[in-house]
Amino acid sequence: MTEQQLSPEGDSPPPSRQRPTLRGRLLTPRILGIGSAAAAAAAAVALVFATQTAVQATSSPEITASTPIAADSTDEDAPEKAEEVAKPEKIAAAYDALSGAEVEYVRFVGAQDAAFAAGEDVFGEPGLQFLSTDVADPQAYSDRQRRLISLYYDYATNETVSMIVNATTGAVESVDRASGTQPAPTDAETSLAWELLLDSDAAQPVVDEFAALTGGSALTPASAEVILTAHSFVTDAGSFGAESCGVDRCVQLLAQVDGGAFLTTSTYVVNLSTRAVLSIS
Repeated sequence: MTEQQLSPEGDSPPPSRQRPTLRGRLLTPRILGIGSAAAAAAAAVALVFATQTAVQATSSPEITASTPIAADSTDEDAPEKAEEVAKPEKIAAAYDALSGAEVEYVRFVGAQDAAFAAGEDVFGEPGLQFLSTDVADPQAYSDRQRRLISLYYDYATNETVSMIVNATTGAVESVDRASGTQPAPTDAETSLAWELLLDSDAAQPVVDEFAALTGGSALTPASAEVILTAHSFVTDAGSFGAESCGVDRCVQLLAQVDGGAFLTTSTYVVNLSTRAVLSIS
């Protein structure tokens, strides 16, 4: 999520980003400017999540914490779908920052585990939905081996899945599940939520507002003027209309037009678990 911005019209950002046809139309984050927030967790059995942004894994005071790597791709070129991903020639030390090569490797290793194949991604296809990868807390282990922790979402069970892969040995060491936890949405989830909103009966006010802001342009999922961000949505006592969100995987969209005004999307929540667009108050 970007820092707070105020717009002259529409929503202001909150104080804190079918099958083959839908999937084939998804836009890349480079085009849409989608912000994927990264999630991380402490190693061992416990899972620690926040609603919009997960906490960083603990590290040595002398070492700069690594930056979690989120889903660069969850489509056909994702590491989970590769026939083989080579193990990095040099395995990083326990406290080193993440590299793209080792993230690809542990994602591939994780995809070979039965728990991954048993899950379902946001498109309804077999395999867990990848969310992010970070360094597992080295202080939880005494062998100084390199371990990474990846977060996934299982749309079949509405559970967040934490998988620890030992990059040194190439083995999956643990798989844990938690319900009712909603890490930040990925590029693919955000893009799909936007398409579902624009394909819904609720889209017309948003379409009309976009036309007014752009001199009559038609709003489509591919509209280059729109920069999307999103956050996961969990219902609370003051929200009505999305009571299942928190158990189900829901996101709320922010759509900024040409770096200025925000479209009025705060009255809608997209339930990705059910593919429903909900009006909230």
